[in-house]
Amino acid sequence: MKTNLRFLLPAAAAVLAGWLPAAFAVPEENTLHFDVDFARFRMNDNVAQVEVYIAVARNHLQFVADGEELLASFESRVTIALGDSEVIDYRWVEHTVAADSSEIKPSQVLCTQASFQLPANTYNITVRVTDPRSRHSGTRSFRLTVEPYATGRLALSDLEIASRIVRDTTNSRFYKNNHTIIPNPSRTYGAGMAMLYTYAEIYNLTFPSDSSYSVLYRVLDDQGREIKALPVRQRRVNGRQLVEVGGFNVMALSAGAYVLEVQVTDHASQQRAAGRQKFYVYREDARPQAQVSAQAAGYDYLLNLYRDLPEIDLDEEFKTMRYLTAGEDVKIFSALDAPGKRAFIAKFWQSRDQSPETPQNEFREDYLKRVRFANESFSGLRKGWQTDMGRVLLVYGQPDEVERFPSSSENRPYQIWHYFEIQGGVVFIFVDVSNWGEYRLVHSTARGELSDDDWQRWINPSR
Repeated sequence: MKTNLRFLLPAAAAVLAGWLPAAFAVPEENTLHFDVDFARFRMNDNVAQVEVYIAVARNHLQFVADGEELLASFESRVTIALGDSEVIDYRWVEHTVAADSSEIKPSQVLCTQASFQLPANTYNITVRVTDPRSRHSGTRSFRLTVEPYATGRLALSDLEIASRIVRDTTNSRFYKNNHTIIPNPSRTYGAGMAMLYTYAEIYNLTFPSDSSYSVLYRVLDDQGREIKALPVRQRRVNGRQLVEVGGFNVMALSAGAYVLEVQVTDHASQQRAAGRQKFYVYREDARPQAQVSAQAAGYDYLLNLYRDLPEIDLDEEFKTMRYLTAGEDVKIFSALDAPGKRAFIAKFWQSRDQSPETPQNEFREDYLKRVRFANESFSGLRKGWQTDMGRVLLVYGQPDEVERFPSSSENRPYQIWHYFEIQGGVVFIFVDVSNWGEYRLVHSTARGELSDDDWQRWINPSR
């Protein structure tokens, strides 16, 4: 089976050798290193869907010319044995394409996975990954036990530790219950991957029921002591089996090994179930100390700015950052308490600081200055930053030239914004379509923006 690899993700860092679970130890003779993990989900009382996750560093593969592009591949093979009898032998090939060698970076990780339905028993699993061009390969072996699922008792699946989760219905290897879930088999996070996401399934909730259930996330250190607890989430029970998706920013944690614990409580039956999974936080100690100190100073400077800011103001500032954030950031931010929101926003701005050698964050100051200008200049039925003009201002900055055309007996008022340094020169055309003072974007020559060759009709509807 051959497929085109769809997901190319940044790696937080290579897992430190001492942190690898013993079952996944890499024999020294293996020359192609990869990470592997698994999770078990209920199919019925006696059968689990076992997912095996694999991740390979992209620059460890051998690329060869394929027309005008570079092509690399890796073959994954999973064999599952019950005692001395092999019950599954499954292999598949993934491909990755690069325009040139500059696109191949050590920080990139290629992910894939396979799913198997296994009855309750104990299995020996071997995972082998091979680069067919260099003929380098690596092997991991481990034992996996599938336990029967109890009926009538609240239960949890394994926690899948992920690098990305989005709501999606696209059919792919990574699709599950209306989500695309990109695994992180190394379970390692850090500056290159600050957000840890989790997926789990809850079984045997009391349903139908007028009651609710709650979910608590806790981070424990390697001694079992609580380091962090997220706010308890309480939800209505909409079915006997439900999906639980969560996540949080790890950047407040120091380097080391941690345990993520998820506790679910069914309020109708008063039953409780919990699951745990280990993860790791990596810090890049090789950076020059002066750079580390400067970045730490910048982060502390921002934290101090937000120290006494009320949560309602934190929420409002985060809303104005919508043009810079990913969709999943909204879900994570909304689940944080006030201290967590302060740390999230501070880290967000600190990661975009264009002059980390100074405590001030010029990027943040410029962006919020544009928010204030948009609110002062474009507000009406909506806040200025929410309008089309506000969005363009926040995304592209101040225009180099603005042409303003007032209303006339024939034309609605409109403006043309010129940006001479973007994409070789682009324009944005805004029209006060409703005559309420809010100008709508009707046409732009910028890539990815609204384009309408007949945009003049918005200015003069009767032409």
